[in-house]
Amino acid sequence: MIACLSAGSRAEAADPQSLSSYVPVQVEDALPVRLGTVELQTDDRFTQDTTNAKGSGLFNVEPVIKLGALPGLQLDVSTPYAFGDQSGHNLGSAGADALYQFNQNELYIPSFAVHAYYASPFGAGHKTAEYTLRGIATKYLGGQAAPRIDVQFSWYHYTQPSDTARRDQLEFGIATSMLVSRDAALVIDFVRGAKTDKGADQNLVDAGIKFQLDDTLAVTFGGGVGIAEKSPEFRVLVGLQKDIKVF
Repeated sequence: MIACLSAGSRAEAADPQSLSSYVPVQVEDALPVRLGTVELQTDDRFTQDTTNAKGSGLFNVEPVIKLGALPGLQLDVSTPYAFGDQSGHNLGSAGADALYQFNQNELYIPSFAVHAYYASPFGAGHKTAEYTLRGIATKYLGGQAAPRIDVQFSWYHYTQPSDTARRDQLEFGIATSMLVSRDAALVIDFVRGAKTDKGADQNLVDAGIKFQLDDTLAVTFGGGVGIAEKSPEFRVLVGLQKDIKVF
């Protein structure tokens, strides 16, 4: 019981099983960054999608700055940008978001969190502002080093969608992670949801690995494939995280 309670938030030691969006897979966990810590993160990904009307390739670069502001509260700012020939190319956004963890993981109760985002677009592909609301649950199947299950439900809302785009999208994701060594974790996820275009849905399976190089630095590598419907053929994900203690 004591081990499960202590596993409900990121311990002072680095946690190779902690998940952020696309680091190393799309599903994130319910755990905020460590209190008093600034985390510098970049997640870069390439997606090949021949169902896109404009083109098949899209490269996303997303630098993020996170702050463990208060117990259970994480505040982020980000400036993602997309290159390539898909319909979402030449589009960037300035975003702010907050994750709040309601409770710690216990013996029979997972940790629950809500993550709310706002992003305002810029660039040649300027489109629409976006709101995201995500509920997350993370359950340790034992102590800190045990495998974990993460589940998330997301709602995306676009303020000014085009005539062919959805105003609202729903998405479900589930992931499992396990340590393969003291400093490395293997993560697998499944994500199903609506695409931006009306009438288009997608299913994706990702696998990734996170290497904790030391208590402040981690690198991640992942890849995924689409399954049926109007899913992308594949995607490749690379991430980097650096923690700096500020108070």
